[in-house]
Amino acid sequence: MKVTIEYCAQCNYHPQAAGLAAELREVYGELELELVPSKGGAFEISVDGVQVFSKLAQGRFPAYRELPGLIG
Repeated sequence: MKVTIEYCAQCNYHPQAAGLAAELREVYGELELELVPSKGGAFEISVDGVQVFSKLAQGRFPAYRELPGLIG
């Protein structure tokens, strides 16, 4: 499973992306994770190329422990 976290570098969302990556590693152990700097307020999470969360669409960051439930 590959998880991609696209985050807005201009908005300084890297700490949130790194925290989410650590949370996912805690739940899943070894996991292929890619943090992708972006812009425009993005904080988008994809699993194997399929988007599972979008801050742009939902207007918020994922809640603590929300993503493991979405990933399965």
